[in-house]
Amino acid sequence: MDGVSRTKLLKDELGIGLCNITKCCTEVCPEDIHITDNAIIPLKERVVDEFYDPLLWIVRKIRGAGQS
Repeated sequence: MDGVSRTKLLKDELGIGLCNITKCCTEVCPEDIHITDNAIIPLKERVVDEFYDPLLWIVRKIRGAGQS
């Protein structure tokens, strides 16, 4: 596994925000994979933490202001 963050890709291009986590994919999965609980929800949480967390936004603004 590499250490590359793909949260921006998930948010902007892959449409992770469009998944409404109703678990429809889990219900119809022939292999009984719990994709919603084990992958989609954690990915959505990472996107929210990175892009929509108000405390991180403030920290980024403060750090950015000192880098003129």
